[in-house]
Amino acid sequence: MILARPIPSPNDPYRYLLQRDLEIPMDIVPRLKQLGILEVWVRHRDLEFLESIFDEGLGDRQREVYMVVRRNFESIIRSSSVELDLAGFQKAIAELFSFLKTGTSCDILLQKLDAFDNYLMSHSTNICYLSLLLGMNLERYLIDKRQHKTARQAKDLHLLALGCLLHDIGKMRIPTEILRKPGKLSEEEFAVVRRHPIYGYEIVKGSIPAPAAQVVVNHHQRFDGNGYPGRVDHQTGEQLPPLAGEQIPVFSRIAIMADVYDAATSQRCYSKAKHPAQVLHEMRTQCRGFFDPTVEAAFYRTVPAFPIGQVVTLSDGVEAVVVDFNPAHPAQPKVQCLRTPEGERFANPALEELDLALYPDLTIVSVDGTDVQPFLALQESTEPALAFT
Repeated sequence: MILARPIPSPNDPYRYLLQRDLEIPMDIVPRLKQLGILEVWVRHRDLEFLESIFDEGLGDRQREVYMVVRRNFESIIRSSSVELDLAGFQKAIAELFSFLKTGTSCDILLQKLDAFDNYLMSHSTNICYLSLLLGMNLERYLIDKRQHKTARQAKDLHLLALGCLLHDIGKMRIPTEILRKPGKLSEEEFAVVRRHPIYGYEIVKGSIPAPAAQVVVNHHQRFDGNGYPGRVDHQTGEQLPPLAGEQIPVFSRIAIMADVYDAATSQRCYSKAKHPAQVLHEMRTQCRGFFDPTVEAAFYRTVPAFPIGQVVTLSDGVEAVVVDFNPAHPAQPKVQCLRTPEGERFANPALEELDLALYPDLTIVSVDGTDVQPFLALQESTEPALAFT
């Protein structure tokens, strides 16, 4: 197989492990997996048109953000004093945000950084990226919920991004054997992990603006009030319940959705990565009450159940590739048909493009041989269960 895109080094995202157009043998795949490289882009004669869709500039920006996170987290490990490189964070965030604002819908493909050696750092980069995309779709809501700010300040997402990059910094104080435990955590171990928002806040308070620090301490607060951490009345010492609903800063309500999604779609030491369609289904059915309904509705309009470039099988047996996201109908993207049910190539795939939203009897049934039909039943409801003004 021939690489269609270069593979960044798992130890240094600024360097490439393998270059584009290099022919690699199949027996190298197990070694790539050992390095944490879970997917690669290879050339396929039916999919050459996709190269014009992908913009590697996004990956470059993500890698820059990743390296800033990595440098800061590693400096915390080496030193007892904390001195965050705010200038480095701001520069990397500004470049990523600028790219997202000027990119086309085809540029923004929800590309994840999960090919690197440290989940904590790549996860922080991913939720920064996803939260920015979500925030861009919630500008009017942000203006409404941040009325103490001017409209321009209210929809400024730079502090949301900074908070997301640092949201798990408190885990640097959690023992490695707990963070990397391959099995289920004990109640005592989970109680230790649940302290990380407080540890994180202790690290960043006074060093970053309050809206970003609030993301660090509140990114596990659920809208129904069943999140963590709890609170303490500083005058009486009385234990207070966690924040709920409108008490939770709106940036934190965005961050929790990105956090849950990226964690579930990532390879972990104790669990395999799940397909986006499955994760979106589980977020709808198993996380009721976790999220702000308005943010949740925007999330499902932002995140595709089937990423662009995904090869799928349709209910009539045709093999197709996803070429565009359909925000109004997340489970019914636009596809280009590649092969007939008998395995024969279409003479001109470019003429075989279908918007599945226009063909209600035609659905995606499997991806890589995995049945995805159970995950699609609730994908079409994008309206919030509760209206906010």
